[in-house]
Amino acid sequence: MRHPTHYFVLLGLLLVGLWGIYMFSYFPAMRMAIMVSLSVAYVAWGIVHHAHHGDLHPKIVVEYILVAMFALLIFATLLYLA
Repeated sequence: MRHPTHYFVLLGLLLVGLWGIYMFSYFPAMRMAIMVSLSVAYVAWGIVHHAHHGDLHPKIVVEYILVAMFALLIFATLLYLA
């Protein structure tokens, strides 16, 4: 692992997002807002991470966006069906 600080920041973002989803389990609109914010933060983290490494390309940005959208779709479906 070349830059552990980057990954600790990502882990922190994910943990805060999961905590927020748990804390607002009674308020579906807030959970959705937290999930969207978490997805945006993930994409921003990926862009910053790859820019720092010097290997940022449009293909990588699209990949992060697609992964974030897929994760958002899965989690939103699971949370709203449960």
